[in-house]
Amino acid sequence: MAAAASSSSATAADRDHGAGLPLPQATSSSDQDRPTLSPPPLSSIVISKAAHLEDTRRALLSQINDDQDKESITSAVTQLVKEHIEAQLAAKGLEGIITLSADLTSLDLLLRLAYFIDKSGEWTATVPIVRVAKHQGRGGGQLPIELRSADVEGVGSRAVFDGRCEAVRQLSLIGRHIGMELERVNDGERLDGHRLTIRKAQTLPADHPFRNGYDEANPVCELLGLDHASVRDAVLNELGHGGSLVAHQDVTPYSNAPIYDRLRRVLATQPPPVWDRCTISTSHAPATGYFERVILLHGGEAHDTFAAHIIIYTHTNFASSRLYTTERPVDGKKRAARFPQTVRLAREVLGADAHVVLGGN
Repeated sequence: MAAAASSSSATAADRDHGAGLPLPQATSSSDQDRPTLSPPPLSSIVISKAAHLEDTRRALLSQINDDQDKESITSAVTQLVKEHIEAQLAAKGLEGIITLSADLTSLDLLLRLAYFIDKSGEWTATVPIVRVAKHQGRGGGQLPIELRSADVEGVGSRAVFDGRCEAVRQLSLIGRHIGMELERVNDGERLDGHRLTIRKAQTLPADHPFRNGYDEANPVCELLGLDHASVRDAVLNELGHGGSLVAHQDVTPYSNAPIYDRLRRVLATQPPPVWDRCTISTSHAPATGYFERVILLHGGEAHDTFAAHIIIYTHTNFASSRLYTTERPVDGKKRAARFPQTVRLAREVLGADAHVVLGGN
């Protein structure tokens, strides 16, 4: 892909000018008594060029390998590329979420990673999901995620990466760190070992609930027999049973029609936000009319000490709601009383819907 992206004139220029990359100069023993000058900077523009253009990257690596002080030059350039990547992560709002592992020292892999991050898209909606996964203890339960050599290699080729939507590109980088490894196999993508099928907008029936608002960067997908409003929805749905069960409510149209109607016809299906919350997943089985929704109440912000969410299941003849939390339970208490912070938070957020979702808890 990258080779095709560069023109023949650009390729020739790269060869003629050694990729146009000013390498840091090492200081020899004979220079020790001379004034020390700072090496010329390897600008972000030049690093980006080396990351994006295959010929430029090869020219840079060749230039370094041919230098008599290869080790020192490699070390200096590697540090500059790492600083470039950290700046990329900061620009995408990923400080405290993703960083580089000390074992990621291959200049070739670092330049590949710089390209992957640059082309990974908007992360704002992904960050809260990552935080929830970490609250649930996935991938060791620690932030920031440390990207290793294996993570970059696991993304696959640039052609594979470029062929993915932005949400899947992000998963290809961090999926294994939130317990949902993405794999490209012969029959397509697999997420956490299950086939992930991206649905094209034109394949969705006119009355499909996810047809309106279809996003090419984060498209409707099918996973585990359910259609999900987006790839991120599918990931959040997979987190739906993480944590401890705090409270639940189960009704039918016959046992409590008003609560059933509120759960099924409004809370499970209305467009976000719900209760002023926007980190939401919506899933649907068209053949049966089944809907499933996860609504994150708490845990998506840096200062949150636990995660709490509601999961709602509805069908033509039943509706259920569950409140889950990662709050540490209080000893000596029973049922919902074990999680006082979660119950207090849920009642504040849900307001008049507290009795609908939590029942008598």
